[in-house]
Amino acid sequence: MSGASLPYHLRPHKAVDRRIFIDLLSRIERWRPLTDYVYLSMGAYPLEDHKLIHRVLGIKRLIAFDMEGAVVARQKFNRPVISCQCIEKTSGEVVSEIDKILENCGFTGPDGVIVWLDYTDPKKLGEQIREFESLLDRLSTGDVVRVTVNAHPRELIDSPSEKLKTAEEKRDKQFQGLQNRIKEFMPSWATADDMTADNLPRVISESFAAAALKAFPVTSKRTFRPLSIVRYADASQMLSITGVIADRTDEGQMLSQLGMEKWPFSSDTWSIIHKLVVPDLTLRERLFLEREVVAAAPEAIIEGLGFDDAGGISVADFIDNYRNYYRFYPSLLTAEL
Repeated sequence: MSGASLPYHLRPHKAVDRRIFIDLLSRIERWRPLTDYVYLSMGAYPLEDHKLIHRVLGIKRLIAFDMEGAVVARQKFNRPVISCQCIEKTSGEVVSEIDKILENCGFTGPDGVIVWLDYTDPKKLGEQIREFESLLDRLSTGDVVRVTVNAHPRELIDSPSEKLKTAEEKRDKQFQGLQNRIKEFMPSWATADDMTADNLPRVISESFAAAALKAFPVTSKRTFRPLSIVRYADASQMLSITGVIADRTDEGQMLSQLGMEKWPFSSDTWSIIHKLVVPDLTLRERLFLEREVVAAAPEAIIEGLGFDDAGGISVADFIDNYRNYYRFYPSLLTAEL
């Protein structure tokens, strides 16, 4: 089962990743107020990110889209406010028609837009990078762009049933599959040895960097500045890249206002990628960790828990990571209504 096909309530990594995104937007508000922005994303049927965007940031001009009419129908039922518009479009149509879409939804003249392209099909990675480049060409200074793509090596083999005898053969086949998909965006330094869960996200991130540079060459007045790059895996490994379009002359002042040097998920370059390790915790385990994690040493925490294995994840391995994101860990409770 892929991460995209898992129900939202069974995807704790994605829930944490989403709340890190909201926390980043709260920092961007130090630079530019976001209340009069338009938020546009796929959102899937629950519209979880639209709900958070509205509740935390107060943004009322929301647009959700999906290529399947059945999903759009569920989005309309689940929209957090009546002003949320739900449309049946592909990501390519949204990118090429974004100005018309804003007008048709009655959202003309916003202070800016926040666009999240949450892709699910790993076979269309090249198309997704090109859509990202095309989107940057259509946006303005202050606009925020976020893309999420599949970054799992196993998804790079177009014929998974093919018998590959060695790990080297497998990596070669994966590298060939990636080259076929992203073509000119492939980093010159990448090799078949980079087709691993740890290294592939950087290859893909640098591919998006090449697309951003193509949209905004070094001679242009504007740039796309990456702010946070995160990888996680609920099933398949995913990579989320979030950045902002800024005037080159104002980039330093913007970063200073955001206070990115003090934020644990900041990505100063395209190669700084933060890995999320999110164990499945009971409520009692979580409350204990939240009380102890800020100041206690990992050894003391493990002793207090009485175990060092949480669903196959070592407490010692995730505790430092958890210290940075515990505020965003989802609360999933059973209730009878």
